[in-house]
Amino acid sequence: MAERSRLFGRRAEEAAAAIDRAVALLDVFRLSKVDVSPAVRLVTQAREALDRKDSDSALAFAARSERLAATLEERYRGAQKALAAIREIENRARAVGLDPSPFLTAIADARRVAREGTVEDGISIANYLQARTILEAALTKGRDLLQRAEAIANDIYTAELALDALKDANGHMDHVEFERVLAGGRSLIERARQALARGDFDTAGGIARKAEAGARRTKLAYQDAIRALADAERSIAELRAQGTPAPGAERLLEQGTLLLRRAKIAEAKDALEQAAREAMRIAADARRAALSVKEAEESLSTVARSGFLPEEAQQSLRDARRALAENRYERAEELVADARRALGKRLELRDRLARTIEETKRKVEQLRAIGTDYANDVEEMVLRAEREFENGDFATSSEDLKIATLLIGPPGDRNPSGKARVA
Repeated sequence: MAERSRLFGRRAEEAAAAIDRAVALLDVFRLSKVDVSPAVRLVTQAREALDRKDSDSALAFAARSERLAATLEERYRGAQKALAAIREIENRARAVGLDPSPFLTAIADARRVAREGTVEDGISIANYLQARTILEAALTKGRDLLQRAEAIANDIYTAELALDALKDANGHMDHVEFERVLAGGRSLIERARQALARGDFDTAGGIARKAEAGARRTKLAYQDAIRALADAERSIAELRAQGTPAPGAERLLEQGTLLLRRAKIAEAKDALEQAAREAMRIAADARRAALSVKEAEESLSTVARSGFLPEEAQQSLRDARRALAENRYERAEELVADARRALGKRLELRDRLARTIEETKRKVEQLRAIGTDYANDVEEMVLRAEREFENGDFATSSEDLKIATLLIGPPGDRNPSGKARVA
């Protein structure tokens, strides 16, 4: 009997110790929010069994309480880990403008399932396992959505940067008019955000890229217009410094500047480029006409030293200088061409007369060789023609050569005793 009492006493002590361990473990778990109430009830049952002197049942209830509490705490930690991850996904979704409601719904469903609980081994417990499954399923789907959403958000951000760069570049456009240009891009960006929020990633990405491309195109066109403005202003300033008027280029410059101020960038670019081209054309025409007049002056100066300068060429050159001074460049070049033609005719006449004089001299030598008595008369006319030629009197020289030729007569009619044989 005493032995049985000792055995019972040891079993009771073991049961009491098991209950104390279970209670200590539950106290630790209570520091978190895990629902260990089913394990607490098992501890209560263990104490009741111990009070009834049922140490074996008390030990079983205490051990079961400890195992259940550990299981619940492990499942709770798994669910909490999944909850923390889904919260992070939710916050990142909010940051990029994605609708977070699917993640909030998953959290609400998980909490509901956990509260509704489940029955395992005849005990009702919080269903942390199913709650975790719901959260992890939402997490897997959410990560994929977030990855796509962040890529689209980056496209939207890039479009915003392009729009900001366009805004920073403005230095010539009226603020109100420029805001009108920016409004289109801002509207596209807002539409992209709305599409992103509702999960329409393809539409959001397409609109964002369209906004970025539009902003970049506008900026490039604006930069081209500014370069055209600088080119036109520089070219016109150079013309003014030379005293060369450029009313057409100045008018186009004024138009382009006004269009640019009104934020009509494409039209301004066209007008300013035309202004620059017109100014450069005028400058090229002025240089070409000035060079033509200079070269004509040099040509006539060279001829003048020879003593025969045609009046027609001189007059054309004077008119060309006047046209150049009046900025009538095309007319100046026409007059230079007239001067050159007059000079060319004069030179051609001179060369022809020179050749005729030399030929006539040879004929005089032939007359002397056959002993004609009028050779001296012919020679006198030739010498007169030569002097007149050297003095630039080509018309008189030509007339005297004609007389000399008549005196010589045709080759078959020459005879030593007469100037020419009469038929």
